[in-house]
Amino acid sequence: MIRRLLLGLVTTSLVGTLAIAGMNPAAAASTGWADFADLNGTSRMFTTTMSQRPGGFPVALVTTDSVGGSSVGVQNGSSTFLPAQTPVGQKYGSSHSQPYLTLRPNRVNGPPPSVTTYSFERPTPTSGWTFVLGDIDADQVTISGTGPDGTPVPPAGLGFRGVFNYCTADMIPRPECPPAKNDGSALPSWDAVSGTLLGDSEADDTAGASAWFEPTAPLSSLTLRYAQRSGNPVYQTWFSALAYNISGTVSAPAGQRSGITVRLFDPSGEMVSQTQTAADGSYIFPGQATYNGYRAEVLRPNGLASDGPLARLVDLSSGDQTGVDFTLRAMMPVQASGTVTDTETKAPMPGVKVMLIGPTDLRRTGVTDADGNYLFDNVPVGQNYLVTVEVPTGFSGSPAGRSFNVPANSEAPVGGLDFEMTPAPAGSVSGTVRSRGPNAGVGNVGVSVTGPDGLQRIARTAPNGSYRLSGLPPGAYRISVEPPTGTEVVGDADATFTIAGGGNDINGEDFRLQRAAAVSYTVSGAVTDTGRVGVADVTVVLTTPQGREISATTAGDGTFAFPDLAAGAGYTATVKPPERSSLRGRNELRFDITGRDVDTLAFTVSAGSRGSDPTASSTPTPTSSTLGSASATPVAADALPFTGGPPRILLVGGVAALLLGGVLIVVGRVRTTRPRAGRRP
Repeated sequence: MIRRLLLGLVTTSLVGTLAIAGMNPAAAASTGWADFADLNGTSRMFTTTMSQRPGGFPVALVTTDSVGGSSVGVQNGSSTFLPAQTPVGQKYGSSHSQPYLTLRPNRVNGPPPSVTTYSFERPTPTSGWTFVLGDIDADQVTISGTGPDGTPVPPAGLGFRGVFNYCTADMIPRPECPPAKNDGSALPSWDAVSGTLLGDSEADDTAGASAWFEPTAPLSSLTLRYAQRSGNPVYQTWFSALAYNISGTVSAPAGQRSGITVRLFDPSGEMVSQTQTAADGSYIFPGQATYNGYRAEVLRPNGLASDGPLARLVDLSSGDQTGVDFTLRAMMPVQASGTVTDTETKAPMPGVKVMLIGPTDLRRTGVTDADGNYLFDNVPVGQNYLVTVEVPTGFSGSPAGRSFNVPANSEAPVGGLDFEMTPAPAGSVSGTVRSRGPNAGVGNVGVSVTGPDGLQRIARTAPNGSYRLSGLPPGAYRISVEPPTGTEVVGDADATFTIAGGGNDINGEDFRLQRAAAVSYTVSGAVTDTGRVGVADVTVVLTTPQGREISATTAGDGTFAFPDLAAGAGYTATVKPPERSSLRGRNELRFDITGRDVDTLAFTVSAGSRGSDPTASSTPTPTSSTLGSASATPVAADALPFTGGPPRILLVGGVAALLLGGVLIVVGRVRTTRPRAGRRP
């Protein structure tokens, strides 16, 4: 197992890099392996820097609490290296005689682990670079990173690519790879959930066990927590990155193609490099880091103009970008230019509209660039040209135009047609948003002001309810308040005011809020008999979703109502039939209140017996779509419920038979007790 550790400190600045996107990607070229500065500090308090070689790759400040020792520090890679035959070497090349870093845990042969952090000066690219951890056998490394906003990067974003053993890649004997440990069986394993690289399962002190990574997320920091499992282990760290070229041609009139400046900006907008075109107009930015979002920009020379864009975006994440071309043409015969600045700050004013008025009804418009400059090219020969500007919002006055002439046979540009804009006086508006009570200010309430320029400006109240908007140009304004949820404005929700030409302060634009009135709903229905006639004095019980019971009694027409109810799901209405009545259908209806009254609850009762009719058809439970409407199946007004006994005609016939039999018996009995004639009793 290798016993040397690389760590160094360098205070170098990042070399600028530019990448232009989009054309003819080619294979990337390795730039070699990263450099480490000499280790600085003492045991458990080391620092250094790591610098990748492509232009624009961010330098990393390295801090570690690794224990010191003879094997800790920057190594030269002459005996221990990653051969070209390894998976990482096939893409990034051999690391032979290239520097790397070796570190230990916080203690020589035991816990705690050491913590090593690489803090990048700006986020890294999302492709085209690697880090390799070597000699992971009797130890383990937990890897983590943070993104540009400081949030943790998931282990998948670290870009684990695989494991290998560098001792067996080229089969060349080396001192750190003795034959007993050179069979290639020692390989670490990767836990993609915890982000841990675990050495040999037996924690044997072998050699060459390695893993490589290609991060797919931008990293602001990379942290390695290195822990001992057995023995006295060390581990190795290599870094490398690919580089791509940006090239193109600036076409221009003959004799004007050489020496045209092309600038390169990184994705953050910082200029990182510039070059000049060759005699044929070609240019190149070689060896740039693999970022997406570079911008290449041509500086237009005097006397030349372009009908196309002078800047192009470039993606260098997947290969060389060629054909990033620009075209310039000659100006005929002259150009007229100037600058617009602020009189108070002396700063350039971009986006100001400029107008050129010339003879023969010539009219042109232009806009100042980021440096406050404007230019009109191909201005023909003529007299009494006039350049004017449109005064921007927030500035006052109407600056006098700038006049010039274009003499015949002249190609000399006309410059110095400058303007200075004077900021207009500004005013302000202030007030307070209150609830009930003179001191009850309401904080975090939006107050919106719309001015004559059509722009909307929004302020939020302080905790005491106060607000103030400044820098308002003269003109008429409308102000309004945005009441928070559950509140409403007392009185007018908006108002108007005017900022005078000299600027003034408007105070006392106050608003008052109160709690918004609660919305309530009514549930109603009717109880009728089988003839659809309302039944009075029937008790209906309403159970709310919270379990509260409310009772109501039907009026003379059978109607009932429950007012002042809140919206909700799970209401239940239950009816109690009157004495000597039964309910036709179910005695309970379930329903929801969903944004409007429920007025279709219906129950039907019939007289003549007690209890519910077991043969009545049940009514479906109402839902929010039916708004609680339900009723029982109707029956005839004179009908009685069938209970399962003998039919009525049999009952009537049986009664008649019994009566007739009784008469016959009585008659017979009278006849048998009457004395016979001629006999004495």
